[in-house]
Amino acid sequence: MNPTDPVASCHRYFDAWRARDAAAVLATLAPGGRYEDPLTGGPIAGDALRGYMQGLWAAFPDLDFELGEVHRVGDATVHGSWTMTGHNSGSFHGLPPTGRAVRAPGIDVIRVGADGIEDVRGYFDSAAVPRQLGLDVIVQPREIGPFAFGISTVVRRPQPVTPGVLAFTELIAAGDEQVQPIRELSRQTVIENLGNPDFLGFTGAIAGRRMTTVSAWASHEALRAAMRSGTHAQAMQRFWHDGIAEGGHTAVYTPLRQGPAWRRCGACGAMSRLDAAQGACTACGAPVAALA
Repeated sequence: MNPTDPVASCHRYFDAWRARDAAAVLATLAPGGRYEDPLTGGPIAGDALRGYMQGLWAAFPDLDFELGEVHRVGDATVHGSWTMTGHNSGSFHGLPPTGRAVRAPGIDVIRVGADGIEDVRGYFDSAAVPRQLGLDVIVQPREIGPFAFGISTVVRRPQPVTPGVLAFTELIAAGDEQVQPIRELSRQTVIENLGNPDFLGFTGAIAGRRMTTVSAWASHEALRAAMRSGTHAQAMQRFWHDGIAEGGHTAVYTPLRQGPAWRRCGACGAMSRLDAAQGACTACGAPVAALA
């Protein structure tokens, strides 16, 4: 086979992907050859492409591509249709494995030169895989004026409990690549704290590199003890010594005023005051429960 034949080059390229061999994929590219798809944020090559492939294979260890029709377009370009399949048995964007199977179609436009593949452009629905993993796909601006947009996470106890203290932490990741490691440290810390009865809840928000958390605790003593052990202690070491964050601060607040809990009665529609997790409607006497 002629190594510059676009159709043969396309098959070698996909054979390397199917073998999950990053070196073999890179070997099909010409010097300066690059790859781009809806998820890469622009053309990537070399170590960046290697890392991209390895990240996919880590999330989907059995990732495969069923190559469909390959059409030659002109002297140096081919269009290759494919169907990607795999099982999410590894971490995907910092999230725990779901075990779910994914299947997504796409097409690559491959341009070949005398020294190999010069350009690969992949086209596919970038929301297809996240949707199949049970993830929400949200389109929103990064910022509008003073408003920054991002994502949030909430962890609550099954029964509402009045907190003794609230811990507020804000930090700025050192770079975009540090955001996901910080998220994972935060997630592991919350998972560990779920076994602590004095840990009452957590809310986290991320907008760009700025990250904010609010955690609720039964007492300041319980908060201090939890923060000095486990993953949180490791996170603090990375904050001080590994350059994972540009800066940050923490403040602890005690409630100045604790208002009553209110719940609308499902029977009569009246709003009732609750002094416990369970109670009765003050208007009709029907049982009502506090919002979980």
